[in-house]
Amino acid sequence: MKKFAIILFTFILAFGFSSMTFATGDDGKGDSNTTEKVTFHKGVTTIVKTTKEVSHDKIVKEEKDTDHKTVKKSKKATSQKTEVEKKREKHPKHDWYRDVTIKTTYDVTKTTSWDQVTAIHTIKKFTTPVKITKTTVVTIKHKGKPGSNGKVISKTTDKSVDKQHGKTTKEVTKEKETFKKNEKTDVSKKVVKVEKTHGKWIKNGKDNGKGKDKKQ
Repeated sequence: MKKFAIILFTFILAFGFSSMTFATGDDGKGDSNTTEKVTFHKGVTTIVKTTKEVSHDKIVKEEKDTDHKTVKKSKKATSQKTEVEKKREKHPKHDWYRDVTIKTTYDVTKTTSWDQVTAIHTIKKFTTPVKITKTTVVTIKHKGKPGSNGKVISKTTDKSVDKQHGKTTKEVTKEKETFKKNEKTDVSKKVVKVEKTHGKWIKNGKDNGKGKDKKQ
């Protein structure tokens, strides 16, 4: 039996160890997956450890078009305003003076006009999913059989990145914006009533008794 075990071990050394694979992750859904392959040939053990890190990103592009529609608009606001003016009137024959008050009432019309602009923004959004796979391959060669911790002959590390683009989807949205342009205001006045009030005739700062306040 002991002789048979020695023959079997010699057979394994002659033809090399079969590959061994160790994987971590959760059936492709995880972020990392590692495999390890160990071979033995002519007294040298080669360990190849491959780690794949998977992440997801996306490419987003936007296109924006705008259509404008312009409508002329205006509005009127009417109010009344009264202005009071005072004058001093001289008597045609005597050196007398009197105060004259003129009260004028206006209809005031305020007209505002503008361009009502409606802008329709059409936004097209293109989204492309990207699967990114980062692969790191570490190759170690050492003397002796696997697990012997023999002298390391060489160690190399190779890295690569692979990007796989998925199907692009398109999303269209519309936005409405309203604003004013070329706004201006005109104001016009129309006299609707004039009242005049005359004071008493005054000479040298004294009331001459020639009259009372009168309206016209």
